[in-house]
Formats: sequence, C-alpha cells, structure tokens
Amino acid sequence: MDYTVLQFGEGNFIRAFFDWMLERIAAKTGEKHAVFLVQPIAQGHVDELVRAGTYSVLLRGFRNGNYEESLESIDVIRGGCNPFEGDGMSSMLAAALSPSLKVVTSNTTEAGIFFEEHPKPHNYPSLLTAVLRERSAAALPPLSIMPLELIENNGQALKACIERYARLWKYDDAFFDYLDACRFYDTLVDRIVPGFPAKEAPELCRKLGKEDPFITSGELFHLFVIQGGREILDVLPFHKADLNVIVTGDKLGFYRDRKVRILNGVHTASVPVALLNGIEYVRDFVEDPRFAPRLQSLVHDEIVPAFSDDAEAHRYGDDVLERFRNPALEHAFRSIALNSVAKCNTRLRPTLEGYHAKFNALPPVLTTCIEAMTDLYYCDGIRDLPGGPYILSDFEQLRGRTIPDMTDSFFPGLNAPLRKELVERLERYRRK
Repeated sequence: MDYTVLQFGEGNFIRAFFDWMLERIAAKTGEKHAVFLVQPIAQGHVDELVRAGTYSVLLRGFRNGNYEESLESIDVIRGGCNPFEGDGMSSMLAAALSPSLKVVTSNTTEAGIFFEEHPKPHNYPSLLTAVLRERSAAALPPLSIMPLELIENNGQALKACIERYARLWKYDDAFFDYLDACRFYDTLVDRIVPGFPAKEAPELCRKLGKEDPFITSGELFHLFVIQGGREILDVLPFHKADLNVIVTGDKLGFYRDRKVRILNGVHTASVPVALLNGIEYVRDFVEDPRFAPRLQSLVHDEIVPAFSDDAEAHRYGDDVLERFRNPALEHAFRSIALNSVAKCNTRLRPTLEGYHAKFNALPPVLTTCIEAMTDLYYCDGIRDLPGGPYILSDFEQLRGRTIPDMTDSFFPGLNAPLRKELVERLERYRRK
C-alpha cells in the first residue's frame, strides 16, 4: 500500500477533524488520500480501526440560524500499527517509505510532544525521528508536518524535540539537512468533538445497516489555522473543498490565544466545578442558573480583558458560550478532564498571569475554579464524585498534595509574587 498521510493518533478529534477534511477533499476534488495510523502510546485502538476500514462522523449544530445535521462515512484509513508491539515498528518504517507520502499529522494531547532521554523510540517525537531518518537514508522527498496538538508553536516544538533525539542518537549531518528540508507548520484547530454518541448510536447503526463502534460526533463549526507558506495548499487543497482553513504568515498567535484562552480555558476551568457538583455535561453546566452568570463573568470580565479587550474578542466569547449550548452535543466533562494538570498550564495560566499583571489582583471566578481543581486532585488518584468515581489518569504528574506542590504542578515557574498570592489564597480556601 502506498500511503499519502502518516498520522500519529487515532482519537475522536483527529478523526472528526483532519480525516474528515481529507474525505471532503476527495469528494470535492477527486484527490484521494490513504492514511497510515501510528498508535503513539502502547494502549489504543489502531488495529480495530484498520480492521473496520470505515467509520462515520455525525456533525450537528446551527448554521445561519438553522439546525442541521449530517452523517458522513470516512474512508481514508488504509493501514496502521502499534509500534510498541510485535512487528509494529517495522510496519511504521515501511509505511514511511511510501513514494506518495506527503504529510505527517498528529493529535497526542498537550502532553504528547516532549523530549525524554531514551535509547530508542518511545513517544511521538522519537517515533517521528525514526521515520524521518528512514526517509533521509532512502533519499525520499521531504514531508509537510502539521501537528494538531494544542500547544504554542506546536510545529517548531516538535522539530526541536526531533533535533534533540537526533543528537542523542548521533544521527549524521545528512539527517539534519533532510530535517531542515521538511516543512513544519504551526497550527490551530477548533471544533468541539464530544466523541462517541452513545444515545444515538443504536439508531445510527440501524440506518447504516451495520455496527460502527468508531462513530464520532462533533459540531458543524470548524476552523483550521495554518502558519506558513501557501504551498501547503498544493499538498492539501483545503480551499477547493469549502473548508474553513486559514493559511497565515504571522497571525496564528492571535487565533490561538483567543481559542485557547476562551474556548479551551472555559472548558478546563469548568471541569472541577461541574464534576464536584454532579454535572457531567457541558451544555447542562452552561445552562445551570447557578453557574451561567459566573461563566459570563469569567469570559467577559476576566479572560477577554486579560487577552484583548475589544469587541471582536467579546463576540467570540459569546459565540463560544452559544456553541456550548448546542443541544446536539453531549460533551462529557470526564473526557475534557483528561490531562488537566497539563491543560491548566496551557489553558488557564495565560489568563491568570495576564489578569494579575493588568489589575494587580487574582481573577475572582478563575481562582475559584483553581480552588476546585485542588479539591478534585486532593485524593489518591481516584476521586469520588456525585456522578460516580473518576480515575485521574495524570495523577502521577502532581508533585504532591500540598498547596504549594499542587500550584507548581498546575502552573510551574509562576513569578514569585503571583505564586505567593495564589498559594496563600488556596491555603486559606483549604483551611475552611
């Protein structure tokens, strides 16, 4: 099989976003893509997805004031492997030698792009390092690399990790020349993807005439911002498929900050408050009269003023809260809560620091959310909640259960005055 896309990660988001876009490109232009999935961690579902061959994406929401929904079949996955088992590593390297391979993409959460000394490939950046070395040695064309992880400068961060692994493993100069020839794009993705639509799945499978355990659902809205040259549109013609894709030379930072601070920030800030109060879904939380005014204040009195206190940012904030009210989305807080330790630093820290710098005070609503986050994590790794116990998958990332340790886990390296003020506030809360 000759693959065009090497994809690290098989989760709901990337399948309902990037792979859905590939299907749209095929439908509009006739340009078909073949994806090889690489499981970036030891546990996953790549083998089952490859055996299934196709899956469906259910999209629902409002467009121009009218409610719409669609069920689309995605038929781009052509192979895959778990590189941590059996002959998975050799399968990945063989796929990397595909003559038609053009693109590498990934979605491994905020915690997925990191360097850690290791004698052999063991995480996403190190696996990609091995892939690029294989192509370099075979004198194959360089690739366009577009990570979707929600971290700042994700493309450049990924390249920096690859360079460190290549130095650690003493790769030759030819590899570094090849690496520089590859195009690494910083990106921003925006689409709410709750995942498997459990309530609707039986009826959807009846309509499909088959079982589809990999149905994933999302909202109609989507935005993909790519920072770099417009040559990427020669590789993937998003513009010919009526997709909401912006290619920009230098403005990704604005779009990223707006989305991360408002949409993702509200999600992460809401997680502990909602779960501790027995609210399992985003829509129910946004519509709850106890919390709706606080969310309005969080967005318009804290997040936006700490970012860009202009009319456009406030409009985006209103749009986000409206998207959260989408009646079709069952967006579970237990899913959003995954990797909250890392998400606090990327999603909440900018508002915490920006508000404190501007007003010389802690942001009131956000601080109560941080207090609730310390409550959520004050356990032994399994938190008893009104809706049932919840396993904190990233609990081992806490430096300890004291307030200073938790503060340094959620927000490592805060400036001393802000850290002192936040720790004192959280300790007063803990003593109540």
